[in-house]
Amino acid sequence: MTTLAHELLVSTGLVATTVITHLLGLDLLMSLVGLHLKRFTTAWLHLDRLLVPLGIVLGLFVLHGVEIWIYAFAYLFLGLLPTVEQALYFSANAYSTVGEAGPLLPEGWRVVGVLEAVNGMLLIGWSTAFLFKVLDHLLGSDGHDHPLPRGAIARTRRNRIVPTRGEDSAD
Repeated sequence: MTTLAHELLVSTGLVATTVITHLLGLDLLMSLVGLHLKRFTTAWLHLDRLLVPLGIVLGLFVLHGVEIWIYAFAYLFLGLLPTVEQALYFSANAYSTVGEAGPLLPEGWRVVGVLEAVNGMLLIGWSTAFLFKVLDHLLGSDGHDHPLPRGAIARTRRNRIVPTRGEDSAD
């Protein structure tokens, strides 16, 4: 029987490993997108508008797969699940927060599975933020054609829209 401290130590190591993996993976994706844009752009803008987001999404999918495998190998190494298929299924299930019943970790190790779910949720959120930030940067224009004014509800006065004549300014 393991102690909660041991479970938390193992979980901390796995979280740190996957966060570092994620950081390095996002850096690699950014470099690959930059390489594509410098050397491999096509003559058709519409094709690049398809290839670049598709490449980023596929790269993120592979990155999350690597992180799921990290947990699966840990479950196998620690002898918590008997087969690669069960370890991978449990890990993908926990990481993606699906919550479907299937193979379970033995008592004394269940906290590791729960913390994998929290970790997966955060890493998927990080990937989503990365995807939207990169695509906003790549697809964005100077902002003059956006229907909403930039900084319209910002806290600082210098970013606020000056009320037109007859409107009341309430701060």
